[in-house]
Amino acid sequence: MTPVVFLITDPRVSLATTVDVVAAAGAAIGGLLGVQLRDKSGVSLDAARALRAATREVGAALVVNGSIAIAEAVGADGVHFPSGALSVTEARRALGEAALVTASTHDDDDVRRAAAAGVSAVLVSPIFASPGKGPPRGVSAIASAREVSAGSGVRIHALGGIAPDRVRECVRAGADGVAVIRALLDAKDPARVARELAAPWTVAGRDDEC
Repeated sequence: MTPVVFLITDPRVSLATTVDVVAAAGAAIGGLLGVQLRDKSGVSLDAARALRAATREVGAALVVNGSIAIAEAVGADGVHFPSGALSVTEARRALGEAALVTASTHDDDDVRRAAAAGVSAVLVSPIFASPGKGPPRGVSAIASAREVSAGSGVRIHALGGIAPDRVRECVRAGADGVAVIRALLDAKDPARVARELAAPWTVAGRDDEC
């Protein structure tokens, strides 16, 4: 099952809290959840092990930001690459051809490069206003990413200021999924928020669109 909601971890949030959020969100949406372990100061092996255990428990996917070695060491499902730092062949050699390889993209050229490199999915950002992420690009960035990656099979995930009430707008623009940080990590009820974020891709959500 391909994740449609990616939770991107924040090192400012404790590992214990993050694991609790993963457990609650994963119990709610299972394999529709993916977790990206991110820490710009360096990904911790201990954190990767803890999140691998938590994601495995609920059937969610785990990708490790920037470290193929740590992803391989903990048996992660894949790896995430920052914009312009793609090592897709190396990642799949280490993790297997079915590895989930995602990439950050901030403009159409990034999307083209990632699609040509053979990534599984791109995170297109920032869609809406988000602290420290620069001017929002709007949902037109999703539609443009869909157009420039046509025929590649790359999945388009919207990132930046995503909240449950904005997901369907992203879907209408062509998003295959969303990626969030605060929407889940700051949620009082992560299970409910996870269900709302995933709703357009569930049977009930699709029925509501009809």
